[in-house]
Amino acid sequence: MTAMRGRLGRASIAACALLAGANTPAEDGSGAPGATEEPVENFVLESASGGRRELYSEERGRKATVIAFTAVDCPIAKLLAPRLGRIEKQYRGRGARFLGVDPNLQDSQDEIAAFARDASIDFPILLDPRQVVTDRLGVTRTTEVFVLDAEFRVVYRGAVDDQYSVGAARPEPTANHLIDALEASLAGRPVVAARTDAPGCLVGRVKQDAKEADVTFWRDAAPILWKNCAECHRPGQMGPMSFLDVDEARGWAPQIAEVVESGRMPPWHADPRYGHFENERRLTETEKRTLVLWAASGAKPGDPKDAPPAPTFADPEWAIGKPDLVLALPGEQQIPAEGVVPYRYVEVDPNLTADAWVQCVEMKAGNRAVTHHVGAYLLPPGMRGRQLSDGLLFGGSGPGTRPIALADGYGKRVPKGSHFLFELHYTPNGKAATDRTRMALRYSRVPVTHEVRSHTIANMAIDVPPNDPNATFTCTDVFRTPALLTSLMPHMHLRGKSFRFELERLSGERSILLDVPKYDFNWQHTYALAEPIPVAAGDKLRLTAVYDNSKDNPANPDPNRRVRWGQQTFEEMMVGFVLLELPVPPGSEAAGGSR
Repeated sequence: MTAMRGRLGRASIAACALLAGANTPAEDGSGAPGATEEPVENFVLESASGGRRELYSEERGRKATVIAFTAVDCPIAKLLAPRLGRIEKQYRGRGARFLGVDPNLQDSQDEIAAFARDASIDFPILLDPRQVVTDRLGVTRTTEVFVLDAEFRVVYRGAVDDQYSVGAARPEPTANHLIDALEASLAGRPVVAARTDAPGCLVGRVKQDAKEADVTFWRDAAPILWKNCAECHRPGQMGPMSFLDVDEARGWAPQIAEVVESGRMPPWHADPRYGHFENERRLTETEKRTLVLWAASGAKPGDPKDAPPAPTFADPEWAIGKPDLVLALPGEQQIPAEGVVPYRYVEVDPNLTADAWVQCVEMKAGNRAVTHHVGAYLLPPGMRGRQLSDGLLFGGSGPGTRPIALADGYGKRVPKGSHFLFELHYTPNGKAATDRTRMALRYSRVPVTHEVRSHTIANMAIDVPPNDPNATFTCTDVFRTPALLTSLMPHMHLRGKSFRFELERLSGERSILLDVPKYDFNWQHTYALAEPIPVAAGDKLRLTAVYDNSKDNPANPDPNRRVRWGQQTFEEMMVGFVLLELPVPPGSEAAGGSR
């Protein structure tokens, strides 16, 4: 990105004749058959106004999407920008969503934000300085616009209108291509002129080899890895390598490029069309391209003086910060070298002498090599042993899970005299081993006004036939009291294919809260809703799970076997874990731990 520089004045169209192309529609309609068969590939980019925006991010009532390519100092783009702002306001209430894209590497974030303010543009303008999305869509000039239908298929691309062309300008447009395309798309009609040529300035590009030569670890890769990956990829955490060390990161550069480009990292499996989640793990197209270029150009370290501020963590060992209480298994668990190990249950006494409100929970296996997952169940006074009941799951750890970290004023209540029951699932790996799992708790420092409770929804009657690639099961749970729904977690085993949460209101309204179209047993995600969803007594959660018990499932232990509910990974489960918030009655607010 460049620094702020002098602005060009409101140039005449003749002054940009060398920069602009024509915008006449194809006379015979060639190249414009209507909607493309395949949807535009999803993308994530930084917004000039801050934050990240995603093409597929669902907005209630969206029927069409406009992608407008623009640039800070392109004269035609400057003339058309206020018009785009007005058109967006005109169609906002009719289900049209607008996204701008600035592909010029010379346009800084501050300049783009100022450009949007000057043009009274309210929709986000996204930054694409490495031209990933620009190249994907084949854009060469800034002022080209795209209209996508509800399925994100292109129904129009080209000019906003016909007012400007090479060296000339009409007093008013005689053809309003963008408006015509929007009207047709919103009405479900084919767009008559589905392609025109957009006038404007060529995208500011540099040669590919020059891009590659200028990418280094300290200046380009480290900020991305430290911001998005170091939470796990650092000493003492679950990532198998550390990205805080320049030499180790460089050694892993080809692998980093591969998993980033394929979408395997960062791990995230929610369909972006449904729901918004505060713990979403995604890289922007620019970040992904930067890491790929860094690896391809030799993973150069660069100058350490270019390094960003080193990331800081609340505690070197615990992601939640220094714990107030650490609970460990009473002794080491012995895991054999081979065989199937039944689930083990070990009771742990926290020795609390007063009620505690817990804000953060983190579980850590002592030996990750043989520990598949651990669950901690709260046993209130009077409940002991294996007497588990719904709502008592307190915390857990498994592939891809993160610690529970609640907002201030929210907590999990632990009555004095309670115990915890650790549920331990071990998977032998050919070598006898030991494990001593621990759980760390941090108490609330402020009065707790909302109690957070776990709720489990399960279908234990699943019966997956052999060689069935789409065995589908559902279950429904009715809310008994009003509450706020805050997070969702699907759980299946190796034959799990997809999982969906839907909310059915008493009114009959139905909406998808979370859809995981490609479930991966190796990553047990909790999806934390960006905004809690209020539910009323009588509202329902409907869960739908699909299993692939065919030979085409590479993780399938045996496609010829009928599979029913069971704890082992070669058996199956259908479970939805949810977190609910309920207000603490006035006068019973509390803070802190054992007091």
